[in-house]
Amino acid sequence: EAEAMVDAGFDDILIANEVVDFDKVRRLVDLGHRANITVAADAIEPIEAVSSDAVTAGVTVGVLIDVDILLHRCGVGTTGEALDLARKIERLPGLRLRGIMGYEGRLRLRDDDRSGKIARAYAALAEVAAALRDVGFPVDVVSAAGTSTLREALADPTITELQCGVYALMEPELLVMDLPFRCAASLRGTVISRHPDRVVLNLGRRVVGMEYGPPVPVGFSAQKIAISDEHATITLGEPLPALGSTLDLTPGQIRTTFNLHDHVWVSRGGQIVDRWPITARGSSQ
Repeated sequence: EAEAMVDAGFDDILIANEVVDFDKVRRLVDLGHRANITVAADAIEPIEAVSSDAVTAGVTVGVLIDVDILLHRCGVGTTGEALDLARKIERLPGLRLRGIMGYEGRLRLRDDDRSGKIARAYAALAEVAAALRDVGFPVDVVSAAGTSTLREALADPTITELQCGVYALMEPELLVMDLPFRCAASLRGTVISRHPDRVVLNLGRRVVGMEYGPPVPVGFSAQKIAISDEHATITLGEPLPALGSTLDLTPGQIRTTFNLHDHVWVSRGGQIVDRWPITARGSSQ
């Protein structure tokens, strides 16, 4: 994905994940000839490999120490671990410690104790940032947040960089946040079967992300939407759309939906004006 972004002209890239595979480390370092590259780290071994390749390539790679602030996935678990990792990174050539990152952006509006979880996450980042600064380490970047935690991150004095991405096309569940963004993507399915109380579209899980529920109707009301691998069964009242007609639905999960498609059609004023390739899709290798 970073390679696709650099190819598209972006010159400042954060890979907000750990990179440990030697081939991927080499590819990451190669990008340093064309852009400013920063990578997340929660252990020293892969960063030693980045350092070695960076020195050979004659580039400098930025590093953010990944801090586990909520999700218990990647990230150091304590301030002491962060300090220990910072000391080790500082001794390696070809690297520049830029700061820290965490991620709480999976918190949705319906989650229990949402405000408390966000506050504790940001407090943990603030504690680590302060500890690093107290012993002289640079913390120019404190990166966090997703679109669903955008307002809290903007109000927090610790956060300097937002990792939001969904805002660009939005998801229906986030519209109640009254952000200055709207849903800008939809899927178009064809009515392939028709029954007294329902129609069936050729639109299923192979084309739409379902992590946050079924897609939402655009311009029509539905009593029920059931999604299987290749079909959307939509229960609705009269008049039923005709066979061969089309219906639009907005995906509930925009990111994994895009990862299922090679191209996106671009419309303006209701007219198709272009087709763009989704060049970073399917990049997990």
